[in-house]
Amino acid sequence: MDNLQTLIGLFEGQQSDDILWYTVRKAVVRSKQGNHELARELIQKASEPFQFFALRNARIFLQRSYGFACIELTAGECDRAEAYFTTIIEACDMQGNLAYKAFSIRGLGDIAFARRNFTLATQRFEETRSLCAEMGLPPKHLYSCSLFSTLPDEFKGWTLFLEGMSPFANDTR
Repeated sequence: MDNLQTLIGLFEGQQSDDILWYTVRKAVVRSKQGNHELARELIQKASEPFQFFALRNARIFLQRSYGFACIELTAGECDRAEAYFTTIIEACDMQGNLAYKAFSIRGLGDIAFARRNFTLATQRFEETRSLCAEMGLPPKHLYSCSLFSTLPDEFKGWTLFLEGMSPFANDTR
């Protein structure tokens, strides 16, 4: 695991959960480059020291889970990604974390969009837009402060929704 050792070396002397944060971001990038197995392995290996704290520390749990959700979505494993997003939303409800909740609901919306369930996609995107308003954030800037939290480029439902483009206007369900 040369990549993980390199990351650990870069952040030596810093808080160990910072290493996890950077490793999750690196894993998401690796996944977007097509190396889904390495991405999963990076998060698993980097998370091992945190297993005891994962459920007690919301930040670690949310970072790790969202990273896995993005990797699974990029790998085309929508059912797995959906399960991660749902778990994240439940955790956010308990912790009051609106950003990860908005990211995850948007993720569920894009999964519904990919499955051509435009009614559900619209509901999810409306909920995401409402959370953006609650955070005082224009919806088109949802990822402005978290560029590594963006979903893979092939998931365009959110963008089409914000632009008022097609399937949403023509949904008959």
